[in-house]
Amino acid sequence: MSKEFRAARAANTSLKLSDARFLQLTAQVRQVYERIDGALAQALRLNADMIETAQEIGLEPEVGQKLFVDLTECVGTMMQSREKMVAAHTRSTGIRMRTSQAARADGCWPGGITNEPVVTHLRTVA
Repeated sequence: MSKEFRAARAANTSLKLSDARFLQLTAQVRQVYERIDGALAQALRLNADMIETAQEIGLEPEVGQKLFVDLTECVGTMMQSREKMVAAHTRSTGIRMRTSQAARADGCWPGGITNEPVVTHLRTVA
């Protein structure tokens, strides 16, 4: 969507979204991802620590297996929650594009929305 089209859409909408509310929501979205990712990382560390502890104490394989399945399902559920957050974020971005904030190219992450690959310290995201 061109900058001109975005600006025209923002100027002609009846859905007015203030800068303050836009910035508040943007900060909240970032915070949710940070917290989900933090919890996910901690759960994965716990999973690994539980496996190592089971080996250290000589836990029976069938008992450990049940524990590891529960922990893995917990991580899987957290990943599903993260996926739902991404879906909600995508939908809310679509709604924002109908508001007076449609002309903005910035958002939750520096650089805003672009078709160019973004290079991070971890990987390239297209």
